[in-house]
Amino acid sequence: MTKSRIALGRLGEDLAADYLRKQAYIILNRNYRTARGEIDLVAKDGETLVFIEVKTRKSTAFGTPLEAITRQKQVKLRELALTYMQEQHVGASGIRFDAIAISCRYGKAPEIVHLRNAF
Repeated sequence: MTKSRIALGRLGEDLAADYLRKQAYIILNRNYRTARGEIDLVAKDGETLVFIEVKTRKSTAFGTPLEAITRQKQVKLRELALTYMQEQHVGASGIRFDAIAISCRYGKAPEIVHLRNAF
């Protein structure tokens, strides 16, 4: 991955975390990593544990940010969420998978789309 893609991804995660805090979410973890992959953000929305995939794009030349969250990625995130809950000994009255799509077009303010219960 190039430095510019890493920087764009980090910017998107920063924007998403700030957005979620303004929505009264509590950020528990950023970039939770295992040998099998990474969860961008883990947060609490009330009593619900939320696993959040963040996708950031500068253009739609290769599809929208949300189109990048494939069925395969969704399955992997569910597996990572189980690992997270086991390792962190976390219980919750519910869990949810959200997606945040961020479009960063040159000369325009970033556009944030938040899909609750995305998958």
